[in-house]
Amino acid sequence: MSIDLRLSRIRNLLRVVNNPHYGLKYLHITGTNGKGSVCSYLASVLQKQAARPLVGKFTSPHLAYVNESITVNDVPISDDDFRSIKQDLLTSDRFSCSEFEILACIAFKYFQKRRVDWCVLEVGVGGQLDATNVVQGRDKICGITKISLDHEGLLGSGLTSIAAVKSGIVSEGVEFTAVDGTNDGEAVAVIRRRCDEIGSQLKLASCKPNGLIETDSWGLVNTQNLPLNGEYQVQNLSVALSMLDYLQKCQKISINTDQLMAGIASVRWPARLHHTQLKYSKDDGALPVLMDGAHNASAAVELEKYLTKHYRTGGQGRLVFIIAVSEGKTLDTLLKPIIHKQDRVVVPSFGPVEGSPWVHPVNPVSLAEAVKQYTDSVIVKEDPAEAVKYVAQVYPQEKVVICGSLYLCGHLIRNHDSNMSASSSDN
Repeated sequence: MSIDLRLSRIRNLLRVVNNPHYGLKYLHITGTNGKGSVCSYLASVLQKQAARPLVGKFTSPHLAYVNESITVNDVPISDDDFRSIKQDLLTSDRFSCSEFEILACIAFKYFQKRRVDWCVLEVGVGGQLDATNVVQGRDKICGITKISLDHEGLLGSGLTSIAAVKSGIVSEGVEFTAVDGTNDGEAVAVIRRRCDEIGSQLKLASCKPNGLIETDSWGLVNTQNLPLNGEYQVQNLSVALSMLDYLQKCQKISINTDQLMAGIASVRWPARLHHTQLKYSKDDGALPVLMDGAHNASAAVELEKYLTKHYRTGGQGRLVFIIAVSEGKTLDTLLKPIIHKQDRVVVPSFGPVEGSPWVHPVNPVSLAEAVKQYTDSVIVKEDPAEAVKYVAQVYPQEKVVICGSLYLCGHLIRNHDSNMSASSSDN
């Protein structure tokens, strides 16, 4: 199954169910990497206002469970609400909407039902023709994170073509757009032209060399102790702060400095340079791992920066990787930055992804062959849980990194949760 990007299907379905997306206020985020982090910063800070607003958040792909994609004040939609709304939509769907379009409609219906004060929306793929772009320009402001090569078959093979697609979320009526200022100059130029055409105020979000982000509303914001790991998180935060600063100056939100810093400190975004203890069987202990969903060349470079700084002694330390990759990714640009000759690599598969039937893992044997360009020590363990168990037994003292796909991370988190429940039941 391929991804078919167009808006006619979801518009028709939303019209049939009385356009639940109308009348809500949105912060709409696109980009290649960092979208989810920006959404998390935005939603967390907005919740800290004295009025305690309800803040809906729609992100994709989900990590472990599909209802994680839709939250209100960080609480996922219940299974009952999810099933009920989905069934109503499927009954009304005469337009062959995709799984993602149905998921977006569930979010809109749920946010309407909960009467949320703000909606934070992450684009699925691209921007211009993404299902989330049914939201009217007058109801939203936009943020664009770092743009790099990914989904080239859908979005184009160069940064300028990808930037053009992503800047399509800046639709008629959008008053303000924040863009990661470290983006390639040509990509920024494309976005600037789009904002000029629409009449949207453009802000290039940036951070000072000393790690401070300048705002009009809260002065200089210190970024030294961010809750999310990775140098790039400073830029993600700068995009979020630019959007919040605009809303504050327009008196659409009311956040003081203490509330702002509390919101930033409260952010959680698992499987992004995330240190955790992974319980790989109900009877065994847990393996300490670094889990990162890095799944494209740009994210792999950022992962390697973190590994070099924190994991590799003098840049030469040996690491053990557990890696799976979704079909359609360019393997060399993903593997080359992170795999060193001295590293050990275990290659599993991952299971079906709920709501994304088009997602499949690269055959582990084929992926192992690609890995052999960078290290001779590679083994296939198709079952992800068995891969983690093997690493725990063979490399009990080594530093372990799980990466290559959010879907692998999600598979292992579900397995972890199941083992924790089983272990608790036995006790």
